[in-house]
Amino acid sequence: RDDMILMVERSKFPPHIEPEVGQQLQLRQEDGQTIIVTVAAVTEDTVALDANHPLAGEDLTFDIELVEIS
Repeated sequence: RDDMILMVERSKFPPHIEPEVGQQLQLRQEDGQTIIVTVAAVTEDTVALDANHPLAGEDLTFDIELVEIS
């Protein structure tokens, strides 16, 4: 979902964090809950953080075994 991509000014990052594409970070939301985001893009001024689930958009295949029909 495009609305789950957050654009953050690079100046908002702590000085000890150098964002790199693919890096995962934790964000604390206003309600205190934390979410995992992935750095999607880095420019000189901004960092794009992807808050979508890591499997979002992926095809998933499940092997199941039917045990019983009642």
